[in-house]
Amino acid sequence: MLIKRLAGEGVFEHEELDLLREALDQLCLLRGISIQSPEAEAIAQALITHYTTGLRGEELIRAFIASRHSAR
Repeated sequence: MLIKRLAGEGVFEHEELDLLREALDQLCLLRGISIQSPEAEAIAQALITHYTTGLRGEELIRAFIASRHSAR
């Protein structure tokens, strides 16, 4: 699992990994990209970073989208 591999062992609870995976799935679906792609890996890493700052749920997804728009 991409999220689990990037997050590292023992860093997050199972429920947190599920939440991150759900957010990743939603973003990949919205962008029309494969979960196996390098872009998906970049998204997963960004989600983990935002999650560690305290963002959850829709706030997490909105923060990711906002960070990608400002990076352009």
